[in-house]
Parts: sequence; C-alpha cells; structure tokens
Amino acid sequence: MDVVAEMDDHDRDDLWLVLPHLGPGGAQKVAVLAAEHFLAKGWRVRIITLLAEPPLAHTLPETLPWSDLSPAVEAGWRRNRLIRRGHRWLAKLVMGPLLGLLEPVQPHSSGWRSRLLRWCLAGISGPPALVLAEHLQQHRPRRVLALLSRTSMLCCSALWMQPCRLVVSERNDLRRQRLPFPWPRFRRLLYRRADVLTANTAGVLESLAPLFAERQLALLPNPLPMPRLASQPVGAGERQGLVCVARLVHQKGLDVLIEALASGEGALMTWPLTLVGDGPERPALERQVRDRRLAERVRFMGFRSDPQTFLQEAAVFVLPSRFEGMPNALLEAMAAGLAVVVTDASPGPLEVVDDGVTGLVVPSEAPQALAAALGRLAADAPLRARLGAAAQTRLREMDWSVVGPIWDQLVGGP
Repeated sequence: MDVVAEMDDHDRDDLWLVLPHLGPGGAQKVAVLAAEHFLAKGWRVRIITLLAEPPLAHTLPETLPWSDLSPAVEAGWRRNRLIRRGHRWLAKLVMGPLLGLLEPVQPHSSGWRSRLLRWCLAGISGPPALVLAEHLQQHRPRRVLALLSRTSMLCCSALWMQPCRLVVSERNDLRRQRLPFPWPRFRRLLYRRADVLTANTAGVLESLAPLFAERQLALLPNPLPMPRLASQPVGAGERQGLVCVARLVHQKGLDVLIEALASGEGALMTWPLTLVGDGPERPALERQVRDRRLAERVRFMGFRSDPQTFLQEAAVFVLPSRFEGMPNALLEAMAAGLAVVVTDASPGPLEVVDDGVTGLVVPSEAPQALAAALGRLAADAPLRARLGAAAQTRLREMDWSVVGPIWDQLVGGP
C-alpha cells in the first residue's frame, strides 16, 4: 500500500488507528467511523494494518491514508526461520516460570526488564511486532488508537519508550475471552504503557478493572454504525424472517440458532433465516443445516458490504452469542427498527437491550428458550413493531452528537 515519507515534527500525523486488518469486523467499522470523525475536525489521520488477509471490506474516505504493513511483515516471516523458532521457545520460557522477573517492569524505563519484556513479545509475535515498532519509531504520530487485544499489545511494546499518547480499545469481556498463552500475561504487563484503557461497554470496562486498577479506565462507546432511520421502515411489522449478521465463528452461537430453528413451533416453522457473514465455522454450519433438514429455510449469504439490505428485508434480528463486547451488527439492526433477540452471555448487548422493552433476552446455550422467543415474535407483529420502535429510540444515545465529545476527550487527550 502507500509508504509514508520521513516527516519533520510539523508534518507528523495527529492520529494513527492501528488494526490487524481491514476485513469484516466491528472494530474495523468503528475505526473507519472514528477516522471520518477526526478527519472532519481537520486532523491528519492514518489507518495502519499488519495483515493482508482478510482483504479490504470497508469503503474508506478518499482523504484517509492507509498504510498496509503486511508486505514487510510477510517478508519478515520468510527470513531467519530457525532463529525465530529459538527466540520463540526462549520467550515462552521467560513468560512461564520466570515471569516474576518481569513483574516490576514499567514503561519509559530502559532497564533490562523492559528490554526483556519487549524481546519476549517480539519472539512470540514475530515480524508484526518488529515491523510495527520500526514504523512507529520512524514516523512518530502524535496519538495512537489501538483496537483489538493483540494489536494493542504490539502498540504498547512499540511505544514503550516514546512520548506518544496511546489509547487502547478493548472490545471483549476479559472474563470470557480466552487468549492462548502467553498473551494474557503480556496484556497485564504491557497495558501499563497505555495512557488510557478504554472499553466499548460498561461490562468490558468492569472486566478490566481488577487487572488494571492503577490505570486510567474509561468508557468509549461505539458510535452509531449507520444512519439512524427517522421512523420504522414501512411494513416492518408485517415482514417475516430472521436475520443474523455475524462472523461464522463459535463465539456467535449460530449452531444454537440452527437448533432453535429446527425445534421451533407455530408461526416460526415457516420463517426463513438469513445468515450474513463468513468464517471458519461455515462448513460445519452448512452440514448442520442439511442434517436438520433446513436447507430450504436457511440462506448463507457470505460477507456482504451492504448488510442493511438484509436488515430491511427481515422482521427479527437474532444474535445468540456465547460472549460479546458491543456488536455493531446489533446496533445496526436496532437502528433499522428491527425487533432483536440476544443472549445473556455478555454484558455488552444487555446495555442496549432491555428484555421486553427494546428486545428479548434469552439464556445462552439454550436452543429451546431461543426457539420460544423467536416463536413469540413470529406470532406477534404488534410486539415486533413496539420493540423495534423502542430500539430506535434507545439508539439515539449513540449518535455522534452524543458520543463524539467522549471520543474527542479520550483520544485527543489533555
């Protein structure tokens, strides 16, 4: 992608938004929205990504530069493989029984513990850590907003010694998210570098508090990810059909949704389900659909850049996740005036979905309860219309006019 020229202090970028990729995902959508917001304020903004896959899935503003570091990362993977393996093995040893050596480590210190921590991260992460560190050191942006856990840790390490404002955006409940060893240990140590640790829901923020009580913690809400409609779409209460917009991964609980559809009764027995999204679970889900004889009722649409098209066609949005932060797809559905059904597995959705008021809430991993809720909505058009209208009202709290000043304060800093 483009290469940034060496800059003097006057020409430094005001804000970098660092992500693993710009493929499908809620964090990616939020990053683009945030970039547009700060561009409108006259800031020099740039998006930085590290991976070539998945490919670009979002429309970027023409004035938004995008630096794709994946060619340098991929070149790094091709070099010195034997040395990297030894580095990785030794780094895991330090992060295991020898972790106590790193407990006193603090940012902006050049002692051996700081160097050892960053050496360990480079060994575990490999080229992404080295390439990002070199890029940040060379171009020295004034502020960095890091999204998603591993990318945030890489930014913390790369900026360990630099005077750059660093805002970390956590988007999943740490009590439920399971990162492989030794990433949770990296997170506990490296997040000491963040000027502000943010979460997009109060529940995620609560999960951060026990580990990072000494850090500045703040709520950084998702902005509304699509224009909110002034009123419910015409005929919303009369439409039929379920829709789910999500990555096809175990976290989203789509296997539970398919079981619920298979066991549904009454009006639900004739309702179709549209799955918008892609992911590694797709073959297994397609087999499950065939085994449950639902092939004529379930559509797999793959990733689509126009999910609102399917929201406008359906009557109910359902997200049976096993854990969540604050899913943008849910916000889009509520903004579109759909009745929504979510699970009680994570606090994020429950901050916008009040059971019986702005949607329905069911226990997680409970296909019978999910089937009952969907059947209730399928049989009651006035209920769908009432829940959808209340959802739209609730989403007014997520307009940029409300959340914009929060972003300005936390990202812009003092």
